[in-house]
Amino acid sequence: MEVRKLTKNDIDESFDLSQFAFQYTLSEEEREHRRTITRPEDSIGYYSDGELLAKMTTLPLQIQIEGVSFEMGGVSGVATYPEYRRSGLVKNLLQQALKEMKENGQSISCLFPFSIPFYRKYGWELFVDYQKLTMTRDQLPKFNNVSGIVKKIDGTSIEVLKEIYDNYSKSYTGMLIRNDNWWKDWVFYRKKGRMAVYINPNGTPRGYIIYEVKERKMTIKELVTLDEESRIGLWNFIANHDSMADEYIILQLPLSEPYPYWLPDPKIQKEVVPYFMARIVDVEKFLQNYPFNKRSKSVLFLHVVDNFAVWNSATYQITINESEIKVIKHEPKEKGTCQQEPKRGIFCNINDLTAVLLNYQCPSHLFQMQRIKGRIEEIDLLKQLTVKNATGFIDFF
Repeated sequence: MEVRKLTKNDIDESFDLSQFAFQYTLSEEEREHRRTITRPEDSIGYYSDGELLAKMTTLPLQIQIEGVSFEMGGVSGVATYPEYRRSGLVKNLLQQALKEMKENGQSISCLFPFSIPFYRKYGWELFVDYQKLTMTRDQLPKFNNVSGIVKKIDGTSIEVLKEIYDNYSKSYTGMLIRNDNWWKDWVFYRKKGRMAVYINPNGTPRGYIIYEVKERKMTIKELVTLDEESRIGLWNFIANHDSMADEYIILQLPLSEPYPYWLPDPKIQKEVVPYFMARIVDVEKFLQNYPFNKRSKSVLFLHVVDNFAVWNSATYQITINESEIKVIKHEPKEKGTCQQEPKRGIFCNINDLTAVLLNYQCPSHLFQMQRIKGRIEEIDLLKQLTVKNATGFIDFF
């Protein structure tokens, strides 16, 4: 067996493996679209006698955390034929991909899991949930009209939607940074539907909706609002479809959006769905870029264990004051040398560190669950230093 990068000649074989593994069928139009957006060099595969046995893709993407961009490796298309499962092929591909991410400066990785326990073994952890709302026509809200207008647009209006989305994403931790190609090839193509923008009385776009009305059902695929006025305006737009649909489904709303409490009739169906996972690929680089909350001088030690990406297993000294942040990595001493267990600092694995720094889990809660260890004052300090924006992610790959 050999592991190598895919080439242009391997693309269709890779599509065939994905179709078989995930049980779907690409139309010729969909296959051609994938050919145009796929970069074979982003994928690696296991080959035996020229046959592709297992493969995975790492998309070069970015996420933002409180206005700071992070290079991110988006793991996608992880697949293997059933007869080669449980033979360590995917594990080896993931390990090689992590090494390449580190070399490429991608300090964090995200993926959509087919199995959460599977990826937890390798250091990925849940970092975001979303809410899915379902309501009947009788439960639609009825608000007084606002002064702005809702205007339908087409797929050429990338800049209008992009500006709204970019402002919206800054309120969340972990949102994807979308470039024009992502809007065209992933958002518009995969979330097929109509689009409309709320424009306030000053002529400024402040919210948008991507939706579909079919078979007496209205499905809202993205609902993005920047203020209360745009929220009311777009919900009025939804309610105006009451003659066309009996059921209304709003997909992938960040969990911190104020629904259903905000609705006049909150007694609707709400489903909370665990969604994407993340893992820090390079702890040192991630900490150096992380937007810690600056305060009077503080020193915190993190003792991190990462059994899969072993370069992360170390102690990190974080010194923070109002003017600068300094991160020093202390490599673990070799076995057999004299070393006492540190008396200061927080002890955690890569999974829990990722969940804490992305603000998906509170350090105090993990401490109570005995998932992380340390003195209570150090746990409190970590809580004070981490970002406060809730996690959000409304894309898929």
